[in-house]
Amino acid sequence: MKIAIIGSGIEVFCCGHRLLDLDPKLELHIFDEKAESGMFGEEPGIIKTWPITPITWFGKMYSQMPTEKSSAVRYSWFVKSLSIMLAKRNATFHLKSRVTKIEESNVHFSGAGISGTGKLKFTKIIDLRNKKDEKKWFGMISNEIIEGAIHGIRPDNTIETWSDKEELQDNFIQIMNWYGKNPKSSISERVQLGIETAELSII
Repeated sequence: MKIAIIGSGIEVFCCGHRLLDLDPKLELHIFDEKAESGMFGEEPGIIKTWPITPITWFGKMYSQMPTEKSSAVRYSWFVKSLSIMLAKRNATFHLKSRVTKIEESNVHFSGAGISGTGKLKFTKIIDLRNKKDEKKWFGMISNEIIEGAIHGIRPDNTIETWSDKEELQDNFIQIMNWYGKNPKSSISERVQLGIETAELSII
């Protein structure tokens, strides 16, 4: 079986891992418009418990590995770890590749590579591209808890904070923007979306 997953984000990589758990022999391709999977571009990483995926799905995260005291994981590092382990499971990544059309069993794409354009045929095509039509949230990384906002403590003891109000006036280590429903439950819901999508696709 040859499966394509289109999109970028934690749900894509969790979907890929679950598919390979269900069928280790399938040929998996991931089409991502980004130049790199993870390590840049932060999104909500608020967690209730850790791990939020099977341990075998992610590799070493070094200083960003959550502990019992952590209530947030650095999203970009986690996504990078998931993608590295997918590559070790022989998944093929088409980075900097924009899918221009899905026609029957074919994925038409343009982007990086020798030819820059092309099409590939698949048994199954899973489209997990996100639409930025939801609520806008303002994210901040700091050393102090900001009252009245959603926050979590990362393994390096920095505080990840999200607010639906305009950017707060303060000195922050990093400022972020994200579109979605609720940063408090976002990462766990996206992990679950990836798992459920895989299970529905393989049956």
